[in-house]
Amino acid sequence: MSKSFQLSLVTKGIALAIVISFLLTVVLSLVYFFTSVQESFLYSLLAAGIGVLIASFYIAYQSGARGLLYGLAVGIGFFVVTILIYYIFYAGDPSWKILLEKVLISPIAGAIGGSIGAVMKK
Repeated sequence: MSKSFQLSLVTKGIALAIVISFLLTVVLSLVYFFTSVQESFLYSLLAAGIGVLIASFYIAYQSGARGLLYGLAVGIGFFVVTILIYYIFYAGDPSWKILLEKVLISPIAGAIGGSIGAVMKK
């Protein structure tokens, strides 16, 4: 039957999502600095969504099963970790609109990436 749920894969996926999102954010920062492209929060959300999508795809592909579960776990874990990092390094209160957008994008991107990763493995 299918393999049991592995928490180590979820942890690996969250770490991978953070690294990918960070690298995409650095690339965006360079684009903002060297071009006339205007900075927008939408691009930051897109970088986070792509990071979660790629990480959950990779983890579900490694697992070969339970792609939706792994993807949702990576997405929700990514959201929790980024909110914790936000509260550690930023003194102000976050915008509720930004929190709502991030809480929607992370699990949805994770579920899509996880589902595609599990299907591609089979």
